[in-house]
Amino acid sequence: MVPGYIDVAAAGVLAAGLLAEACRSGTGDDLRLETVRGLAEDLGRRLAPPDEAAEGGTPDSPVEAALACADLATLAVCNVPGLPEGVRPLGAAATHLAAGATHALLALQRHEEPQDAHAENIWRDARSAGWKADLAVRQLGEMA
Repeated sequence: MVPGYIDVAAAGVLAAGLLAEACRSGTGDDLRLETVRGLAEDLGRRLAPPDEAAEGGTPDSPVEAALACADLATLAVCNVPGLPEGVRPLGAAATHLAAGATHALLALQRHEEPQDAHAENIWRDARSAGWKADLAVRQLGEMA
Protein backbone atom coordinates (compact mmCIF):
# COMPACT_ATOMS: atom_id res chain seq x y z
CA MET A 1 0.00 0.00 0.00
CA VAL A 2 1.21 3.48 -0.87
CA PRO A 3 1.74 5.55 2.28
CA GLY A 4 -0.24 8.76 2.56
CA TYR A 5 -2.72 8.16 -0.21
CA ILE A 6 -5.66 8.13 2.21
CA ASP A 7 -4.68 11.64 3.30
CA VAL A 8 -4.51 12.78 -0.31
CA ALA A 9 -7.88 11.15 -1.09
CA ALA A 10 -9.33 13.40 1.64
CA ALA A 11 -8.96 16.29 -0.83
CA GLY A 12 -11.46 14.42 -2.99
CA VAL A 13 -13.83 14.21 -0.04
CA LEU A 14 -13.53 17.99 0.38
CA ALA A 15 -14.19 18.53 -3.35
CA ALA A 16 -17.28 16.33 -3.13
CA GLY A 17 -18.49 18.41 -0.19
CA LEU A 18 -18.01 21.65 -2.11
CA LEU A 19 -20.02 20.36 -5.06
CA ALA A 20 -22.75 18.99 -2.81
CA GLU A 21 -22.97 22.34 -1.00
CA ALA A 22 -23.26 24.21 -4.29
CA CYS A 23 -26.11 21.91 -5.33
CA ARG A 24 -27.94 22.49 -2.03
CA SER A 25 -28.02 26.19 -2.85
CA GLY A 26 -29.87 25.64 -6.10
CA THR A 27 -33.25 27.03 -6.98
CA GLY A 28 -33.36 26.21 -10.70
CA ASP A 29 -33.55 22.61 -11.87
CA ASP A 30 -33.90 21.13 -8.39
CA LEU A 31 -34.19 17.51 -9.56
CA ARG A 32 -30.97 17.75 -11.57
CA LEU A 33 -29.13 19.50 -8.75
CA GLU A 34 -30.45 16.94 -6.26
CA THR A 35 -29.14 14.14 -8.48
CA VAL A 36 -25.73 15.78 -8.83
CA ARG A 37 -25.60 16.37 -5.07
CA GLY A 38 -26.34 12.69 -4.46
CA LEU A 39 -23.65 11.60 -6.90
CA ALA A 40 -21.12 13.98 -5.30
CA GLU A 41 -21.95 12.65 -1.85
CA ASP A 42 -21.60 9.05 -3.08
CA LEU A 43 -18.15 9.82 -4.50
CA GLY A 44 -17.22 11.56 -1.25
CA ARG A 45 -18.22 8.47 0.75
CA ARG A 46 -16.24 6.30 -1.64
CA LEU A 47 -13.13 8.39 -0.96
CA ALA A 48 -13.64 8.78 2.81
CA PRO A 49 -11.48 6.89 5.29
CA PRO A 50 -13.19 3.67 6.43
CA ASP A 51 -14.00 5.02 9.90
CA GLU A 52 -15.80 8.03 8.37
CA ALA A 53 -17.69 6.23 5.62
CA ALA A 54 -21.03 4.63 6.36
CA GLU A 55 -20.44 2.32 3.43
CA GLY A 56 -17.76 2.02 0.81
CA GLY A 57 -14.73 3.79 2.18
CA THR A 58 -11.33 4.58 0.76
CA PRO A 59 -10.49 2.69 -2.41
CA ASP A 60 -7.86 -0.02 -2.15
CA SER A 61 -5.29 1.83 -4.25
CA PRO A 62 -4.26 5.33 -5.24
CA VAL A 63 -5.34 4.58 -8.82
CA GLU A 64 -8.86 3.66 -7.71
CA ALA A 65 -9.00 6.85 -5.66
CA ALA A 66 -7.64 8.84 -8.62
CA LEU A 67 -10.37 7.43 -10.86
CA ALA A 68 -13.02 8.48 -8.32
CA CYS A 69 -11.50 11.98 -8.08
CA ALA A 70 -11.39 12.26 -11.88
CA ASP A 71 -15.05 11.26 -12.03
CA LEU A 72 -15.79 13.93 -9.44
CA ALA A 73 -13.90 16.58 -11.46
CA THR A 74 -15.93 15.61 -14.52
CA LEU A 75 -19.21 15.70 -12.60
CA ALA A 76 -18.38 19.13 -11.21
CA VAL A 77 -17.31 20.76 -14.47
CA CYS A 78 -20.30 19.40 -16.37
CA ASN A 79 -22.64 20.95 -13.83
CA VAL A 80 -21.01 24.32 -13.15
CA PRO A 81 -23.15 26.08 -15.79
CA GLY A 82 -26.35 24.74 -14.17
CA LEU A 83 -25.47 25.98 -10.70
CA PRO A 84 -26.89 29.27 -9.45
CA GLU A 85 -24.47 32.09 -10.30
CA GLY A 86 -23.60 32.76 -6.68
CA VAL A 87 -22.31 29.22 -6.08
CA ARG A 88 -20.62 28.51 -9.41
CA PRO A 89 -17.25 29.30 -7.80
CA LEU A 90 -17.86 26.31 -5.47
CA GLY A 91 -18.36 24.10 -8.51
CA ALA A 92 -15.21 25.47 -10.11
CA ALA A 93 -13.26 24.96 -6.89
CA ALA A 94 -14.55 21.39 -6.66
CA THR A 95 -13.35 20.76 -10.22
CA HIS A 96 -9.86 22.07 -9.51
CA LEU A 97 -9.56 20.33 -6.16
CA ALA A 98 -10.71 16.96 -7.52
CA ALA A 99 -8.38 17.26 -10.54
CA GLY A 100 -5.47 18.20 -8.29
CA ALA A 101 -6.19 15.27 -5.99
CA THR A 102 -6.24 13.01 -9.04
CA HIS A 103 -2.76 14.10 -10.04
CA ALA A 104 -1.44 13.93 -6.47
CA LEU A 105 -2.72 10.35 -6.15
CA LEU A 106 -1.14 9.42 -9.46
CA ALA A 107 2.16 10.92 -8.32
CA LEU A 108 2.07 8.63 -5.29
CA GLN A 109 1.27 5.63 -7.47
CA ARG A 110 4.17 6.30 -9.84
CA HIS A 111 6.55 5.36 -7.06
CA GLU A 112 4.90 1.98 -6.58
CA GLU A 113 5.46 -0.72 -9.13
CA PRO A 114 2.34 -2.86 -9.31
CA GLN A 115 3.24 -6.44 -8.45
CA ASP A 116 0.08 -7.65 -10.04
CA ALA A 117 -0.69 -9.69 -13.12
CA HIS A 118 -2.90 -6.76 -14.14
CA ALA A 119 -0.19 -4.08 -13.97
CA GLU A 120 -0.91 -3.00 -17.56
CA ASN A 121 -4.57 -2.35 -16.63
CA ILE A 122 -3.54 -0.39 -13.55
CA TRP A 123 -1.32 1.91 -15.63
CA ARG A 124 -4.07 2.27 -18.26
CA ASP A 125 -6.52 3.29 -15.52
CA ALA A 126 -3.96 5.77 -14.17
CA ARG A 127 -3.52 7.39 -17.60
CA SER A 128 -7.29 7.55 -18.01
CA ALA A 129 -7.74 9.26 -14.64
CA GLY A 130 -5.09 11.86 -15.48
CA TRP A 131 -6.61 12.51 -18.89
CA LYS A 132 -10.12 12.96 -17.45
CA ALA A 133 -8.85 15.35 -14.76
CA ASP A 134 -6.96 17.41 -17.34
CA LEU A 135 -10.01 17.54 -19.60
CA ALA A 136 -12.20 18.79 -16.74
CA VAL A 137 -9.79 21.64 -16.00
CA ARG A 138 -9.54 22.55 -19.70
CA GLN A 139 -13.32 22.60 -20.00
CA LEU A 140 -13.56 24.85 -16.96
CA GLY A 141 -11.03 27.22 -18.53
CA GLU A 142 -13.09 27.37 -21.71
CA MET A 143 -16.11 28.49 -19.68
CA ALA A 144 -14.32 31.55 -18.34
